[in-house]
Amino acid sequence: MKSLKIIFLFFALVILASCSKEKSEGKNIVVTIYPFKAIIQEIAGSEIAVNVLLPGGADPHTYEMSPSDYNKIQNAKIFFYGAETLDGWAAKLDVENKIELLKLLPENFLIQIEINENLSAHHEKNSHHHLGIDPHFWTDPLTVNSMLDSLTKILSYFYPEKKDLFRKNSEAFSKKLYDLDKKIKEEIKAVKHNKVFSAHPFYNYFFRRYGIKVVGSLEISPGQQVTPKFLKNISDEIKRENVKAILINKQHISKPAKVLAESVGIKAVELDPIGGTAGTETYEQIILHNMKIIVNELK
Repeated sequence: MKSLKIIFLFFALVILASCSKEKSEGKNIVVTIYPFKAIIQEIAGSEIAVNVLLPGGADPHTYEMSPSDYNKIQNAKIFFYGAETLDGWAAKLDVENKIELLKLLPENFLIQIEINENLSAHHEKNSHHHLGIDPHFWTDPLTVNSMLDSLTKILSYFYPEKKDLFRKNSEAFSKKLYDLDKKIKEEIKAVKHNKVFSAHPFYNYFFRRYGIKVVGSLEISPGQQVTPKFLKNISDEIKRENVKAILINKQHISKPAKVLAESVGIKAVELDPIGGTAGTETYEQIILHNMKIIVNELK
């Protein structure tokens, strides 16, 4: 009899836990990648869960969504993604309360992705082509700061009872971002070689803000085919510009970029723009982790 009571109690607890879970669904926030969690959590505070879909090592450009991901998105109060050119699989979802973060940025903070045709297979002297807006906005603290007001209003709309908390947290986060900007400007003074090449344009907002010239990118988007002629043109440009390093995205290790670095005798340096692992859990930690690598390699 006693064993039957224990079994009954066990199932009662399971049902209660299930009901509690269902009750909590729809109150949380879901984002695609970790930097978005780090940013939004600063405003939302500890009372609202911000759940991230992609693990730290996953590439948002090529990620394949699972059925459980879709369930999380459907059950969320708000779903934030980056942009069609970053996590396009999320942009295509037909769900309510889906918000594109790139659209929250003031126009004067946006960066166009450009390709210099002198470094392409279709050689055309001194011409540049615009290929849309660069979606990696979070790599610059002041660009992030420019969207805080819009983010705060969105969160306040969905959680009106917490609007005062959101405003207070947003103001505190804004101060952190300005302090972070000052710290980076001080540290970046140690850079002696301010020219880099990248596997693809994934850190340009940071570079533009802090005076580092990106000579070019090997792939405009991860996985783009690279021809031998293209590699030859790039190699010549890297030597001509005295580029110190080729920067690679940890979430998309580019084999052509490593081959290129070896062929021209410079380092292939790995950055982690996504974070989410030990030591890169807050927004500040993500940015400072990469800044230290950049400064160390470009001294």
